Amino acid sequence: MKPFLTALCAAALLAVPATASAAPKRVIAIEWDTVENLHMLGMAPVGAADMKGYDTWVAAPRPKGMKDVGSRQSPSIERIAALKPDLIVVPDYRSTKNLEQLKRIAPVLVTHPYPSSGSQFNAMVTDFRRLAVAVGRKDRGERVLQDLSNSLARAKKKLRSKAGQQVAIATPGGTSSAPAIRMFSQNSQTADVVRRLGLKDGWTGNARYGFSTVGLEALSRVNGWLAFVYPPQFERQVSGITKTSAYKRLPVVKAKRVRTLGGTTWLFGGPRSTMLFADRLAASLSR
Repeated sequence: MKPFLTALCAAALLAVPATASAAPKRVIAIEWDTVENLHMLGMAPVGAADMKGYDTWVAAPRPKGMKDVGSRQSPSIERIAALKPDLIVVPDYRSTKNLEQLKRIAPVLVTHPYPSSGSQFNAMVTDFRRLAVAVGRKDRGERVLQDLSNSLARAKKKLRSKAGQQVAIATPGGTSSAPAIRMFSQNSQTADVVRRLGLKDGWTGNARYGFSTVGLEALSRVNGWLAFVYPPQFERQVSGITKTSAYKRLPVVKAKRVRTLGGTTWLFGGPRSTMLFADRLAASLSR
């Protein structure tokens, strides 16, 4: 009975907006978007998973001094407990194995970035708002979301001459010896941003995590523009793709409608990563 009552009380606490004084101060982030979002809310988690990966893939700034709690897939329960958190934030798809263990340590906020239906962009906004409420920073959260709205409006204005044109978003996948390409689907957060900028998403279909992994030949289906998004560490792998004769024969390549977004741009993040993506996409298509 006691574990049930503990879980019930934890759920009740998360359902009520936290006041500034009563808000959690020692938060654990199991996924990168939570690290990014807490930083935008003016907080630093006491612990987070896979910070080396964050620094590779996520351009949004992060707080310093966080303790590493292991991998995102299998965080260390012992390390988490040792940090004495008062809130743990974990996405639903990473909590299937250890949710009950986490609940015995502290209240848990479960996010839902990849809903079975509907917009992943809207899910991102909903999760950000829930986090802001949970840590007692609702007003600051709304200001961040207003900044996001303003940023999208500026990028859309910059792309007025491209209004209605199709843009497909791609990142490298696979390995150096067996390269593949991730194409972002219509239900992805990325494609939603493309549409909010007055463009049309250039890849059809939906996928669980917002992308489909395809071979190079599939890019022959791309009409309009193709935007490649990848961190500098993938330049060699991308170069191996773009130097092939098969790539050079693609219609979108022959039409010189391929663009590369500068810098590191994370396509699964919160408002800050979304603003960076929109700004960089607008800049690349405006050249």
